[in-house]
Amino acid sequence: MKITIRRDDNEMEATYEVNENELTVLDLKDMIAKNNFGPIIEEQRLEYNKKRLKNSHFLSYYQMKEKSVLILKLQSASTSSSNTSTPSASDDDYDIEDDQLQVIQN
Repeated sequence: MKITIRRDDNEMEATYEVNENELTVLDLKDMIAKNNFGPIIEEQRLEYNKKRLKNSHFLSYYQMKEKSVLILKLQSASTSSSNTSTPSASDDDYDIEDDQLQVIQN
């Protein structure tokens, strides 16, 4: 299927042919970086229907349709790793949903 990636500054957009069942968000970010449309993966944030996409999810998880538009937001690498206690990978890499959180008491 074809999807459009639009930069949040509305200055540029690009269309990609993807297989939503085989491609993860991280794979798509890699395509964007390799095609010089966007920055390195660590500086990319993708949104669909105002929801931030997680790197490990397949595109099919978000139930995208033909000609869907994703928004590419840019974040500097220094901003995403400014906290020394945070791993260098962004929080996109964590797949814990709100309904999966548990309180553990000793």
